[in-house]
Amino acid sequence: MAYPPDFSSTLKYENRYDLDEIDVFLEGDSTNPMFFNISGLPQNLSFGKHYFYISMLDSKNQPYQLRQNSKILFELKSVNNVVLKSDVSNINLRNGIATCFIEVLKDPLRTVKEVDDGQGTLTVVASLTNNENTEELIPEKFIGAMNYRCVFPINIRKNLLNGNSPFVINTEHIKTTNNGQFSFAKVSYGALRGSPQGLQFNDEGDSVLPVIPTDGIEEDQS
Repeated sequence: MAYPPDFSSTLKYENRYDLDEIDVFLEGDSTNPMFFNISGLPQNLSFGKHYFYISMLDSKNQPYQLRQNSKILFELKSVNNVVLKSDVSNINLRNGIATCFIEVLKDPLRTVKEVDDGQGTLTVVASLTNNENTEELIPEKFIGAMNYRCVFPINIRKNLLNGNSPFVINTEHIKTTNNGQFSFAKVSYGALRGSPQGLQFNDEGDSVLPVIPTDGIEEDQS
């Protein structure tokens, strides 16, 4: 692959804002985000698309408030500084929740570097304004600018199996009865009464393991 890569008119490339590097007036913390809440992100991000939510917190007790019509930008990066594909799917105007997604790609398109496993970042920035009771006023150079930032940690484990679910998927079934109660064959057969084990079936549903009764009942030879 050439560097910079040859750009395509049919592919979407992620803009690089480097939100984690811009100069801001106020820094939030993931344990006390002040204005935003991030929810729904898996503990580990594997290859593929993962959805999450950004919602507004009640900031009436904060010394500042979000500026009216402020843009809210977010950017995700891996531990080796690769920008991850992300976007907003929709915004619920009634409750102020934005449904967003992050997609971990094997080929990030804009760079020749692959996404490394490890702790990355989800950076959210917005513009704040003073409240009526604000004591430390926002400096003039930050008025109307993206002056607030909060960084949330993310954890990338690209090749994690079943990354979106804690359950391991069983990929194989043995066609055998469980003490005569049920069968995975096309038609369910109960085991003979007194049998110490169930029946086994081949792919055609035919019994391949004859079971001899052990309850002392003799077969009628007539």
